[in-house]
Amino acid sequence: MDFPRIIFAALGFSASIFLYLPNLKKRKRRQTAKEKLELVNEALELAEQRVIKFQERHDRLLDQVSMHYLCNQRLDEALLDARAAMNEAHENAVSLQQMQMNILRSYVDEK
Repeated sequence: MDFPRIIFAALGFSASIFLYLPNLKKRKRRQTAKEKLELVNEALELAEQRVIKFQERHDRLLDQVSMHYLCNQRLDEALLDARAAMNEAHENAVSLQQMQMNILRSYVDEK
């Protein structure tokens, strides 16, 4: 019979699976990094839009301040709050960019 051929074929097939497993793990890590990067990219786009919105709001408030020559205390408080919100949105966008860079670095290290 052809038992030796069948046994060698089974051994060869199982050995090829063991040799292919590291490639599967790399592919899975790359896929995970890609998914993380897509999520961070979406969050970064939203954060950048938020920064732009706050900057526009801040500019409008500055225009109002220049029109009223800082005579209104509420306007001054609104300006300070707008600046704080804009800074927070900017810090959020920067942290997302750093997260994006970390993901990209981990992706490059895997190659």
